[in-house]
Amino acid sequence: MLKLRELSVFKRKIFWTVSGVFFLLCLLCAVRLLQENREYFFEGQHVFQEGTAEEQAVLFEHIALPAGVYSVRLRYESGTDMLNQCGVSDGTVFYGGLLCNGEELFQGMDQTDFLFWLFEGTRELQVWVRYSGTGELTTADLTVVETDQLWIRCLVSLGALYLLWLLGYLWILFDRTFGIPRYRKNVVFFVTLTALIAAIPYLLNGNIFGADLVYHMHRIEGVKDGILSGQIPVRLEPEWIQGYGYASGVFYCDLFLLFPALLRLAGFTVMESYNAYGIAVCFATAWIAYFCFGRIFRRWEIGTACSALYTLSIFRIYKMIITAAIGEGTAFAFLPLVLYGFYRVFTENPKASSYRSAWLPLAVGYAGLIQTHVLTCEITAFLTVILCLVFIRKIFVWETFRELAKGALAAVGLSLWHLVPFLDYYLTQDVHIKHVYMRTIQDRGLLLPQLAFHFWKHGSNALGGDTGMQYSHALGVGLVLVIGFLIYLILWFGGRLRSVQAGEGRILTGFSKAAFCFGGMLMLMSLSVFPWDRIQALGRVAASLVSSIQFPNRFLGWATVFLVSLFGYLLWYFRWRGQKTCLYLCALTALLGVTTSSMYLLDYVCRDHALITVYNEEGKGSGYISGAEYLIEGTREEELMYRAPVTGGNVSYSDYTKNYLQADMVCTNTGKEEGYVELPMLYYKGYRAFGGEERTPLQVVSGENHVVRVVIPPEFQGQVRVGFYSPLYWRLSELLSLATLGILTASAVMRRKGRAAWGRK
Repeated sequence: MLKLRELSVFKRKIFWTVSGVFFLLCLLCAVRLLQENREYFFEGQHVFQEGTAEEQAVLFEHIALPAGVYSVRLRYESGTDMLNQCGVSDGTVFYGGLLCNGEELFQGMDQTDFLFWLFEGTRELQVWVRYSGTGELTTADLTVVETDQLWIRCLVSLGALYLLWLLGYLWILFDRTFGIPRYRKNVVFFVTLTALIAAIPYLLNGNIFGADLVYHMHRIEGVKDGILSGQIPVRLEPEWIQGYGYASGVFYCDLFLLFPALLRLAGFTVMESYNAYGIAVCFATAWIAYFCFGRIFRRWEIGTACSALYTLSIFRIYKMIITAAIGEGTAFAFLPLVLYGFYRVFTENPKASSYRSAWLPLAVGYAGLIQTHVLTCEITAFLTVILCLVFIRKIFVWETFRELAKGALAAVGLSLWHLVPFLDYYLTQDVHIKHVYMRTIQDRGLLLPQLAFHFWKHGSNALGGDTGMQYSHALGVGLVLVIGFLIYLILWFGGRLRSVQAGEGRILTGFSKAAFCFGGMLMLMSLSVFPWDRIQALGRVAASLVSSIQFPNRFLGWATVFLVSLFGYLLWYFRWRGQKTCLYLCALTALLGVTTSSMYLLDYVCRDHALITVYNEEGKGSGYISGAEYLIEGTREEELMYRAPVTGGNVSYSDYTKNYLQADMVCTNTGKEEGYVELPMLYYKGYRAFGGEERTPLQVVSGENHVVRVVIPPEFQGQVRVGFYSPLYWRLSELLSLATLGILTASAVMRRKGRAAWGRK
């Protein structure tokens, strides 16, 4: 901080010039935000003739609009669901000047409400409807409403550009004033280059289609809609499944998706927000990998090489790009932290003062895994048990046990806000995921040659049970890491490692042997020859655990971490032995492997894989829920469409409105017995209802097809409000997580100040 003050940034003209331009542009955007948004109303009616399909019937044309982000509200009556579509088009604006996916029409809705982005003023905008020819369809008046989103996204973009410029300017200024060591410049260059190469697929004008892409886009939209509904943190995604709400956020933590969700709220499209998140994950993975491997081997060259091998590994490309498993891909960023944490705990001197911070990587790594991908955390827990059994004697050393306990407690404390609702729903709600223990996975395992995938195309199939390696995806750990594994095998069993018996070398050699064994075991577990079916037949618990894994190739995430560690050790070993030829050959192998395999695969995928462009939630629908893991068992998914409430008994209702997870209406029960009203919301624990001016609690139960049913007392008349409210103990868990975060932050600050004070002495 003292050095930054000495830079005298505020006395430099270029700083004030750029800052002045930035604040002037921000002021212009702010002035525009203060102006009232305009509405454009158009009268008209069109009745479509049943039986005659129309590909693109233009309802309104020659609409003049300035640049902006607009909401289209077309009134209509439809007799079908998701067979007809409304959209906008304009052939006069530049390519990319109009972004719109349109919206499907539903019989339970009376108007559309979708966005389109217009980056150039026009006088030729058209609003059209695609009619399937089935069922009744009548359209009426149109309202186009201007929003603030274009100017908000301009402010965010300006802020991001200014921050990047400021960081770059401070770097150059610091280098000119004090001088930055060359190795640090090399680290910044190579790690940033690695991250940029890995992020190439997210720089395209679209999204590379993967099996999980739409699901994770739904998660982003769910967080955005949850924030708009007033949920902090988001538990139920309110607009998912045609507005019925879905409990994905309870089971699949959405913490890190807050970043793309905020971009959505700032006016960016789903495509842009998803890609921005993918870029952020690539940079986080590259830098975390460099930090961890660089600290383990204490050489920046090895750290950057391991960062490149890990960030550009075949399996990570497969998960992040080809299958679009962005949740599992995010978890990969935290695996090196867990590895580094265990390395510190089991190899450093327990009596040293620095040992008291060995638990920090474990805490952050495990908390990151819990809050990104439960299955990866499950595999990590399995490996942790084996690791603790191997080092059982060290665990009973008090200092080591203390660090492990601190790491575990901190990880749990940081994750309580997610773990408490997760366990609550899993134990009390009969969700579908509890009934999938019969799904087998052995036939989904890999064939041995697939582990060394190098030049093959990405293919179209991840299941080799029927087709073998034909049409295979780019699976495996890659030829480079397999070569490193085999070289290490030759060195170990050839007795070459016996010479490394002192100090740091002995510790690294022991670490590398553990990495070799774990990496080999995990590669074996990913193969189709591993007896998963027999393990699954041992009992219900084993069957559930095995079935939850879904694909044996999930073990290759950790296998990649261990094999990258082996390759890093080879670089360290040959440098330590002074065998420059072998060292250069290993480095050349890594470079050639990355350039001829990973970059080739990225290029192939970017060039030949299908691209889709999704701008808002209406463009992809809201009904896709993958395997329906978080639905209440027995729910008929196909019946969950937009609809009005359904009453039972002598109950009637009026003045019904629904806003996300809250519904208001006036209910009347003229009978002498209880009646009910069922709402288009899936019943999960947490829904509550209140009636009358006294806000008397009403009973809420699961109704037909597991929707929210509110029991209306006899002879009741009055206002009824139904909403989702997080239980009190959920809120307490959130406070405990915040308190844990505060304690960890304060501890880190105090430790840093203590080191600074010691350095001044």
